[in-house]
Amino acid sequence: MENKIHVELEGKVALVTGSSRGLGRAMALGLAAHGADIVVNYHKHEDAADQVKKNIEAMGRNVIQVKADVSKKGEVTAMVATALDTFGKIDILINNAGIFQRVGVSDMSEDIWDQTINTNLKGVFLCSQAVLKSMIANNGGRIINMTSGRGVAGQLKGAHYSASKGGIIAFTKSLALEVASDGINVNAIAPGATDTDMWRDSKTPEEIEQKLKVPRIPSGIGSPEDLVGTAVYLSTEASKFITGQVIFFKTP
Repeated sequence: MENKIHVELEGKVALVTGSSRGLGRAMALGLAAHGADIVVNYHKHEDAADQVKKNIEAMGRNVIQVKADVSKKGEVTAMVATALDTFGKIDILINNAGIFQRVGVSDMSEDIWDQTINTNLKGVFLCSQAVLKSMIANNGGRIINMTSGRGVAGQLKGAHYSASKGGIIAFTKSLALEVASDGINVNAIAPGATDTDMWRDSKTPEEIEQKLKVPRIPSGIGSPEDLVGTAVYLSTEASKFITGQVIFFKTP
């Protein structure tokens, strides 16, 4: 990523969940490159989170990293409290943390279903709820939820994942109505297939090689950095009249 610093988000504080790798990492670095101070959240990949923090510090931005499982209310509450103690506010929340284990309904354990729904959907609820009081007190904010076209079109051996992402779409539209009068915009991004660790983990090396051969636009595999511009746009005043929307990067 180019190290040039922009100023669109100067003075803003962004909390990005699941930002040690993949889409979250790109979002954290991208928002920092556009002037924001960052709260890097991770659950399992501490070394990767350390590196993201170092990269953001090299840009001259303020940054902290906080370990928290977004499916646990106590950990989410503590994470947001740490962010507020450090920065005094949270202007932008990007709900990115998510999991996906490919398995059919007939073979799916209740634990896999619960883990997926709790991380992907309940986590969005818990993190959004945790930042609302601060955003309302500051007369505004931006919440951006990472969803998927699979939440509309379905996913082979991914009913649990699709259900969680469809729930995020409904949650986004509902919360947008609820907090519009508080100056808080709530939108979602549906990236389509993107070359991340989670995407690769669900495929064989042969499948990955074949899919990467497809021209990237309109039906190929995107990179995490392809999403950054949209996240920046939804975080700035340029999008102040946009709320309750889902931006699809690929037709569902």
